[in-house]
Amino acid sequence: MGLLKNLILGVAGAKTYQNVFNKPMVTPPPGYVIRGIKQKGVGSSWVITYSKKNSMNLKSTFRVNPNIKAMNVGGAKFQVDWP
Repeated sequence: MGLLKNLILGVAGAKTYQNVFNKPMVTPPPGYVIRGIKQKGVGSSWVITYSKKNSMNLKSTFRVNPNIKAMNVGGAKFQVDWP
């Protein structure tokens, strides 16, 4: 029971570390707004939610990982900076 508890606490600590210290900085192009950044699983994959400024009721998403430095969506280029 002690080993399982330590494993669960270790995973929770790793996820907290990822959320606080390894979160990517996403810079949207003009006309777009970042609505949210959420970690996917325990790894270093992140889901970015964004909207166009003129249609805030519609949300779209894309995924990034440390290998991605920029994401092209249509004609717009989102810049991704990692700590």
